[in-house]
Amino acid sequence: MHMKKGLYERYVPDMLLHEDEIGQLHRGHDKILKRDVLLYIFPRRSSYPECMMHGSSVLQILDRGETENEAFVVLEYIPGLLLGTAAKSRALSLKEALGMARQFVQILQEASQTKGRGLLFTKNNLWLTETGEVKVINSWAVSEEAVGREISDMFRLMHYMMFGEVKIELPLEQVIEEMSLSYPGDLFIIRKSLRAIWRREQKNRAEQYERMLAQTLEDITSLYHYIKKTQAGLRPFSVQEEGKNTTSHGLLSAPLKTRAHVEAKKRKVPGLSPKRLAAVALVAIVCVVAFAFAQNDKPSSAKSVETISQETGGQQSEENKAGVEVPDVEGLSLQEASQKLSESGLRYKYYLESSFFKKGTVLKQNPKPGEKIPRVEVVELWVSE
Repeated sequence: MHMKKGLYERYVPDMLLHEDEIGQLHRGHDKILKRDVLLYIFPRRSSYPECMMHGSSVLQILDRGETENEAFVVLEYIPGLLLGTAAKSRALSLKEALGMARQFVQILQEASQTKGRGLLFTKNNLWLTETGEVKVINSWAVSEEAVGREISDMFRLMHYMMFGEVKIELPLEQVIEEMSLSYPGDLFIIRKSLRAIWRREQKNRAEQYERMLAQTLEDITSLYHYIKKTQAGLRPFSVQEEGKNTTSHGLLSAPLKTRAHVEAKKRKVPGLSPKRLAAVALVAIVCVVAFAFAQNDKPSSAKSVETISQETGGQQSEENKAGVEVPDVEGLSLQEASQKLSESGLRYKYYLESSFFKKGTVLKQNPKPGEKIPRVEVVELWVSE
């Protein structure tokens, strides 16, 4: 190859890897230190940005130089290839793409702390090492068009790694839908999670950018583990086995009984014919009614009502008969929901359910907020695990 005078006396390009309007990326070698390097060659500019990103997410800059018409940057070479080239050899699954997306968000977080926003986040500016790490190649250029659409660009990269090159720019709704359809399980959770991440970018303000990235990383990690668990054949929620408490997530020490567990116990009633079962039920009802009448005749019953009235701030007995209004606890943490229900004098039980929401968040409740129920009735909560 013809070497231009004064530019490649030490660093020699061996193979062109990529070329675009910004410059050329070559794999080359250092003649003095006898090592492989990457060479980024671009037209010389009088006011080229000096703001460079530093950290573990970039290929480190070893040297820089320029001539009358060109400039070049020497980068460390780590065995690997361009992300755009890697995607052509094998399509990724949704789980693998989400694993890669976690690295993308971490790169954006590091860029935000060292050089700000506007990182060139494209398939030909990311280097995939043999160990699976993703590194930024050109960390000094800034793209104003990339500001405010970082998550959208990340989704498009994920789509490219899963389905390959698309000649037109698809709407983000379609990108999310196609990624969701690739999952063989429950599409609703995948679609809802990805849309929530994208909408957060749309609502993002500049001063909340780092907070948005942190929440995005948490949501992508949760979604990744959800897919990993469901693909392994595990149920997305916890079911307690006989004599075992498998729900110890630090949220509640009491045993948890899910609907599946209750239904299973109902099916395990042995040796009772329908007639005998009806007779037993009738006797039980008579016993309960008799016990209730006996309790009403005791003086201690009035005392109990009076005590409850004092604890709840002097509520009237008529209100107790009418029932207690169920507070709205959806979206609260389990601890906050517990406190709110206790203040209303209500008990509760909860079920764990996989979701993209933060661990311990109340997803839904039964009865609905605003309904009135007796104090003895238990409120059911579904909590994100």
